[in-house]
Amino acid sequence: METTLYETNYLKIIHNSEHNFLFISWIGFTSSQEFRDGINHIFDLMNQHQIKKTITDITEHKVISTEDQEYAAKLSIDFSRNFWDVKRALIPPKDVFARFSIKQVNAQVAKQEAQERRFFINYEEAFEWIIE
Repeated sequence: METTLYETNYLKIIHNSEHNFLFISWIGFTSSQEFRDGINHIFDLMNQHQIKKTITDITEHKVISTEDQEYAAKLSIDFSRNFWDVKRALIPPKDVFARFSIKQVNAQVAKQEAQERRFFINYEEAFEWIIE
């Protein structure tokens, strides 16, 4: 069963209770405050629902600042240190500059933790890996 837990014009978070993962979809441009609020909601929901797996679709998300990239990486690292590691499937952005941003975040996280992260072309491939 899927339940929408949070939705704005730039972010949608759906909980798949059958496999206990979050599907996170970022859309368009986000201000720094919107992005940080969204990231905070994601980690709050992960803690609340004991989420250890996520699929994040950022195909339509636009560039985020270096400071926001660092903020997201720090929260991810802190979450893994304070709670548990998370298996993350990522569907990368179409925008080449946004794609570079997400690779920067992943590089920062990879240096600091053993979080399992992989990129996929579409939701179906990401889903198959997440439910393994």
